[in-house]
Amino acid sequence: MNYGNTKLYDNGILIIEEVYKRTTSTSNQDTVDLNGKNPIMVEAGKKAALTRKTATYTLEEHFENLDENIIELFNSIRDYIVTIDSSIEETPKKNYIAYKTSQNFTCLQTYKKKLTLYLKLNASEINPMPKQGRDVSEIGHFGTGDFELTIKDLSDFEETKYLINEAYKNIGG
Repeated sequence: MNYGNTKLYDNGILIIEEVYKRTTSTSNQDTVDLNGKNPIMVEAGKKAALTRKTATYTLEEHFENLDENIIELFNSIRDYIVTIDSSIEETPKKNYIAYKTSQNFTCLQTYKKKLTLYLKLNASEINPMPKQGRDVSEIGHFGTGDFELTIKDLSDFEETKYLINEAYKNIGG
């Protein structure tokens, strides 16, 4: 190896600064480039980034395993949201379905026995707080919005659908 600066201090400590690191390999998997990255891992990362960029998801993927009554609930909520305004776009993502105009205002996650909406609302300004709602501004979750609504049936939806309109208005819709 080629070392650059070396210095011996009075207390017997020797400092050696490495200037050039030589690449050695015993197998393809152990190969390390000058940046210290395994080229196989670099390629895997590039492939994952491309997949994220080009992946397409469908609505059907989000309700494949739902109970029949939740599929009906999903369709009711979806119909309600897209009829608020003709400019609203529905965009299925890997973990949720986004509803947006210039930006997301509602994201919907599907589960076997419930639906969860994330709304772009300030939870502290919602008064009274519905029993289906909670503040998730400090909780990690998929989708956009700091207010979560858990919808298990049509009555849950009917009681809280006005909040979807509020989220839509908040983004300037």
